[in-house]
Amino acid sequence: MVCETTRLRISHFSEDADAAFILRQLNEPSFIRNISDKQVRTLDDARAYLRNGPIASYAKHGFGLNRVALKEGDTPIGMCGLIQRDNFADVDIGYAFLPEYWSQGFAIEATRGVLDTAVRVHGLQRVIAVVNPDNTGSSRMLEKIGFVFEKMVRMQPEEDEIRQFAIQLSPCVRLTPLDAPAYRVLMLEAYALHPDAFTSSVAEREALPLSWWQARLAVGREPKDVVLGAFHQGELAGVVGLSFETREKARHKATLFGMYVPVRRRRLGLGQQLVAAALDCARAQSDVRVVQLTVTHGNAGAQALYARCGFVEFGLEPYAVAVGKEFVSKVHMWCSLDRAQAFASRHD
Repeated sequence: MVCETTRLRISHFSEDADAAFILRQLNEPSFIRNISDKQVRTLDDARAYLRNGPIASYAKHGFGLNRVALKEGDTPIGMCGLIQRDNFADVDIGYAFLPEYWSQGFAIEATRGVLDTAVRVHGLQRVIAVVNPDNTGSSRMLEKIGFVFEKMVRMQPEEDEIRQFAIQLSPCVRLTPLDAPAYRVLMLEAYALHPDAFTSSVAEREALPLSWWQARLAVGREPKDVVLGAFHQGELAGVVGLSFETREKARHKATLFGMYVPVRRRRLGLGQQLVAAALDCARAQSDVRVVQLTVTHGNAGAQALYARCGFVEFGLEPYAVAVGKEFVSKVHMWCSLDRAQAFASRHD
């Protein structure tokens, strides 16, 4: 398994199980027109293509073109993955889908999932994509995701020029159940080292099965909780959560929770990037107008970080958390998403 999205399961190809699908995909007129004719005409050709292409890339680079299937029924609908070409320094993202699955958002969903994996697993900061000039649909799709046209390039010296797009990847991505083991380790460290900062304790959370952590990271159409992770050099280096209200009269509010960046990963700017990513996530929910949080009274560094991101203090809760025989107060802060966007613009 490479990753899962709301509707899709993205995994490595299997030489035998996927040969029939590959035979069809590579002989679609749209594939030959927009990408190339791979000269795959039989099941044996398809097996050889998989063996010498995607499967060899998995072994050499740790990534390659992946099988994209619907979660429901595990029906293969296309391919999407990372490619390291000999004639490009940057890693390239490639994708192709069967025509009957076009114009349904699957290409965008799969590409975003693979880009998140590029950050999460491979520590990439930049990815390119190459597109034939007349493939306007693919160019529009890349621009929707955030790719920017850079220049015209040639795959081979004797070939026509094609368009090269590129995207700078944020270190912050949404965590999925595949990240549950690393998320659990990081949060147990946070509870142990900073008991006054979290309501949960090590004893409470350590006793929970891995399935509980996986459920917290579940990907759904209308999530109650979203957890974002910041990755540095391919390792989970910080986390933050966002909880959405489901009650009718409170749907305009979300709560930021579980913010943690270990000391060894601080001074990389990950904390501010995590908060900014959480606010972007809240902004993507049409109903949400306000994000709230609490921070331990006396934690001036954390409070200053939130203030830089647009949060304002509105109250102090005494006796908020019991730590042993002592009680800790919490500062309540809130942020209007309009205010946060204005702050971000002024600090760009």
